[in-house]
Amino acid sequence: MSMKGVEQLQRAIAFILKYRDQDEGNVSLFRGKRIIGVLASATEPTWWLESRFHFSFADWYGPNVKQSFGALRVLNDDIVKPRSGFGAHPHRNAEIFSYIIDGALSHQDSMGNKESLPAGGVQYMSAGTGVVHSEMNDEAGKTCRFIQVWLTPDKTGHQPQYGSLLTTPEMKHNTLLAILQGTGRIPYWATPMPGEPIKLHQDATIIVSQADASLTQEISLGRTRQAYVVCIEGSMDISTVSNVASIKDNISSPTTLGTREAAEIVAGKNDDLDVVLKAGKQGAHFMIIEMSSHPGAMHI
Repeated sequence: MSMKGVEQLQRAIAFILKYRDQDEGNVSLFRGKRIIGVLASATEPTWWLESRFHFSFADWYGPNVKQSFGALRVLNDDIVKPRSGFGAHPHRNAEIFSYIIDGALSHQDSMGNKESLPAGGVQYMSAGTGVVHSEMNDEAGKTCRFIQVWLTPDKTGHQPQYGSLLTTPEMKHNTLLAILQGTGRIPYWATPMPGEPIKLHQDATIIVSQADASLTQEISLGRTRQAYVVCIEGSMDISTVSNVASIKDNISSPTTLGTREAAEIVAGKNDDLDVVLKAGKQGAHFMIIEMSSHPGAMHI
C-alpha cells in the first residue's frame, strides 16, 4: 500500500476514535532518578473497539501528548468486540508485538502467516522493508483484549519476519518472565522463556508477571537504562531504593498504578536504580519494557 493509503487508514482510525483529555498521575523524584506515574488516554468506545493510547497515535497528538519513551513508540491497550478487528493494513520499519490478555487474536500477513492465539499468546512481527497484516477477533461470543507495542528498530531495512509463542499463568506466576529478547542481554532478574527466543531488532527486553496479592518483586535498572511498566490487571505500587541492603530505611514513597495505568522509570547516568514492585490487594498482572535510554533507533 502507498503512503497515501497509509495516511487514509490512519485518518479512518482517527475518525472512529474520539479522544478524551489525557490525565496524569503522581510524580516522585529520587536523587535525580525518576518514576513518573501516568494514566493512558482513554478513547470513547465504538461499536467494535475501545482503546487506550499511551503515546501519540494516528491523528491523536498535540503539545501535551507524548510521542515516545526511548525506543517505545506505541503502546495501545485494545478491546475488540466479536467478529471485528483491524483489517489488512501496512507497516514498515517497526518491531511490533501483541500480548493477548482475553479472548483470541487472529493474525494474517503478506508473508503467508496465519495464526490464532488465545490469552497468554504473543504475536511478533518485524515489519522491516514492508508487510501487510490483519488482526481480528474471529470469536463469535467473546471480546478480545490485547496490548500492542511498537518499538523503533535499531536500523531500517530488516527482512520482515513473524514469530509467536504461548505463555501460561503458571509460567508467569510470581515470576518476571522475559517473553521477548533484544540485541542486549536479558536483565539478571528476569527468567528467560524456555526454547529458542524471539529476537527484537532493538536493545529491549519484554517481561510479564502475574503476582499474588501483596507480593514484592525487585528489579534493577543499570546506568542509562529505563523501563515502562504497565499494570494490565489489578494494582501495584512502585518504589525506588537507594540501598538494597537496607530497603526499609531507603525506600521512596510509592507510585500506585491501577488497571490499565503505566509508569516510566529512568535510572541515572552514573548509578544503577533499584526498584521495588509490590502487587496490590488483589494481585497484579503487569508488563515491563526494559530498554536503553539512548537507543540506536530511527523514527517511525
